[in-house]
Amino acid sequence: MASKNAKELVEELRKQRVEVSKLRNTLNELDREKESWFKKKDDCSKRIRESIQRIKENKSKRDSLTSEVRELKPKRDSINKEIASKLKEFDGLKKEKTALAKSLGIKETPSRIKSQIEKLEFRIETDTVSFEREKELMKKIKELRKDYDKASIIEESNKKIRDASDSASRMRREANDIHKFIQEKAKQSQALHDEILKISAEIDRMKADENDAFKKFSEYKKQFTEINSQLKEKLRGMNNVKWQLDRIDFDRRERKRQHEESILKLKEEIINEKIKKGQKLTTEDLLVFQKFEKR
Repeated sequence: MASKNAKELVEELRKQRVEVSKLRNTLNELDREKESWFKKKDDCSKRIRESIQRIKENKSKRDSLTSEVRELKPKRDSINKEIASKLKEFDGLKKEKTALAKSLGIKETPSRIKSQIEKLEFRIETDTVSFEREKELMKKIKELRKDYDKASIIEESNKKIRDASDSASRMRREANDIHKFIQEKAKQSQALHDEILKISAEIDRMKADENDAFKKFSEYKKQFTEINSQLKEKLRGMNNVKWQLDRIDFDRRERKRQHEESILKLKEEIINEKIKKGQKLTTEDLLVFQKFEKR
């Protein structure tokens, strides 16, 4: 192929510079897009890691709550069994009291009987009653005291019944408190479980976004690599054109130097001839002579 002249090379260099500028602009734009998608992918990865950590923390809390509930349920069930046993004891005591009261013929409470005794005693002490009437009242008091002793036995049964009832009530309150605590812990555990499911769904969405961002990054990276290769090829071509222009310029300056050298040499011969003949040297001759002196 024929060599191009300087004008053609200059024009080619100008075109290549325009192409290189366009490629650099495209490359910069692709680089911005590439890095933008990489950052999006990196942000997704970071959020996924943070969400996974939250799931781990929530699972740990949930498992702790589940463990507490698992430990409390047997205790609650045990108390409920004790309550059932205590209620059975309570029913037995009530039946026992009813049977005892029936066998003793007691219809009044010890306090009522005691009140009647006190009233009769007060009457004897304060009222003027006949001897016969006083004997009747004393006999009544004696009978009431027997009833009081019998009723005291019933009162002991009442005390046992009250103790059994109070004990059952205390255990029921304790069982209810434990049950409420279990329900609260179970509610918290369920809330954490729901949060885990919610975060897991968010992670799935973020992973999809992460994959999309990575695909975009890969696409722009591929384009970036292709354009970068084109740019390098164009730069090599542009440098080759520059080298050719430099070579042409060097050859031109060399030819000029050789031409000037041949002219100076010819003038040197003319001056030397003048000197031999004793002819007068002109100012131009002296200037040429000085140039040769400097060489």
